[in-house]
Amino acid sequence: MKYVVAFAKKRGVNLTFYQKLERKFGRYAVPDLMKYICVIYVVGYLIQAINPMFYFYYLDLDPEAILHGHIWRIFTFIFYPPSRSLIWMIIAVFVYYSLGQTLERQWGTFAYNFFYFMGVLMLILAAIVVYLVTGYSLQLYPTFMSFSIFLAYALTFPEATFLFYFIIPIKAKYLAIFELVLYLVYFVQAIAMGDISNATAIILAILNVALFFYLTTRRAKPRNIYNMKDFR
Repeated sequence: MKYVVAFAKKRGVNLTFYQKLERKFGRYAVPDLMKYICVIYVVGYLIQAINPMFYFYYLDLDPEAILHGHIWRIFTFIFYPPSRSLIWMIIAVFVYYSLGQTLERQWGTFAYNFFYFMGVLMLILAAIVVYLVTGYSLQLYPTFMSFSIFLAYALTFPEATFLFYFIIPIKAKYLAIFELVLYLVYFVQAIAMGDISNATAIILAILNVALFFYLTTRRAKPRNIYNMKDFR
């Protein structure tokens, strides 16, 4: 992508918002990001195995606590593990690491960083804004944000084949449809039960995927040569 940005600049093309971000912050992107995220998942699992309430008391995304000085929570809330079952935790770490590494190789380091941290930022902003406006603390966890990694993978590699339950071969695009339907079911259930936190997390996970592909697939537009500022 950096070569695209350099070429666009040289040929007098207006960069898109995403290209401007990559040009300015690309050098700060973390290589092999999913490796560190998986380590965080493992640490979070161990924390919950040793003291299940420690995460909820000191690490979760509590906007009231954040605004009263617990700044570390905007980072530590991602320590929430994908599963509390040891077997499914191992499987989840292996799958997420594989998907994340593949997406980073395909998209580039900055793009994958942008995708992941945009999801994190959405959760943080949603929690803080809702609290400031309503005084209500949403309990937002990164579970659905982690699930959205597979959705992004399926959109990037729709023809890839997975073994459903390790037996049934099925293409990623069909699993993505199944995942979206499952999201919808969870969303309806959350609304019916008055669980605004999970309903919000689901919407943000899908929005993150949609916004990422929208921003990264937009094409740069040629500059207007009749604009006097560009002419000068």
